[in-house]
Formats: sequence, C-alpha cells, structure tokens
Amino acid sequence: TVGDVINELKTKVELSHPDAELRLLEVFYHKIYKIFPPTERIENINDQYWTLRAEEIPEEEKNIGPNDRLIHVYHFTKEAAQNQQVQNFGDPFFLVIHEGETLEEIKTRIQKKLRVPDEDFAKWKFASFSMGRPDYLQDTDVVYDRFQKQRKDVYGAWEQYLGLEHVDNTPKRAYAANQNRHAYEKPMKIYN
Repeated sequence: TVGDVINELKTKVELSHPDAELRLLEVFYHKIYKIFPPTERIENINDQYWTLRAEEIPEEEKNIGPNDRLIHVYHFTKEAAQNQQVQNFGDPFFLVIHEGETLEEIKTRIQKKLRVPDEDFAKWKFASFSMGRPDYLQDTDVVYDRFQKQRKDVYGAWEQYLGLEHVDNTPKRAYAANQNRHAYEKPMKIYN
C-alpha cells in the first residue's frame, strides 16, 4: 500500500523531526493532481505518465482552521512565441491561506518557503488562476476571496491555483534519443 511505501521512505530520507508525516502525490506537467490515501494499493497506481512525489507534510497543513484554505501554487511563464500561452514549470506545492490575508503577507511566506533572494523575488508577479486564465494580483488584494472553498481532499483543485510568474531558471537538458524521461539523481525502486 501507499502507507507501506511511506513507512519505508521514512527510514531512507532525512526528516525535519522524528514524528514528521509524509504523503505521496501524483504530479503531471508541474501540477498536483492527486494525494494518494495510505490505503491505496501500489498496483493500482499508473506511473507511466505521472510523476510520483513523496514529501513531508508541513505542520501548518495539519492544523487547518475553519477559516483557512489549502490552495495549489504553481510556477509559470508566458511564452512570447506561443501567443502568451501559460507554461507551468518547477515543483508545485500547497499553501495554507488565512481569511483576510493579503497578497503581501502571503508573498513573505512564499519567499521564505522557497528561499528566493530579494533581488529575484522583486521581479515575480502573482496571479490567481481559474480555468486557465490569470487574474493578476496587487499586494493589497485579499487572496482568500479569490479561492472558492475546496473539498478537503483537494482533488480537482488544479483548475484553480495561485500562479507565480517568473523566469524559469531550471537547466535545459539536451535531447538524446535514449534519454530517460526522469532526470533524478538517485531513483528509488519499489518492488511489489
């Protein structure tokens, strides 16, 4: 089961503290599509097209209050050659936002979480996305009001997200005929 894999991973990775909890996510084109329940059978997971990512669950996500929302946050650029089409990149993540919280307050938390230098972060733009369309935000905008209440499991929430527009600095890999589609340094094999 997914729970068994998570327990095995806990013995192989460095955690922030001994009681840290992990989750397994399904990521496709730099968007989170699913959080797997611990009871899900590994045989039922199709990883042919999806990337599976295990991550530590931040403490703030474990104690979400009734007036908090867990939202998806994705990095994006606008391709000039592609008619200003939005291209997602990088590692997507979740963020807890609080009722009444402005973009300025949220930006501070995002910068700290991602460890982005001030000089670079000053160039970033922020937009709420709904059905693929960006609505750019100002520092004084209350972000909470832009996001409808999501179901607790946050499946399907990728249609609505907070977008971080900035330059994609990830190194581009040259294409090779035998290039593995996964560019990870050390893959972990799971045997059933």
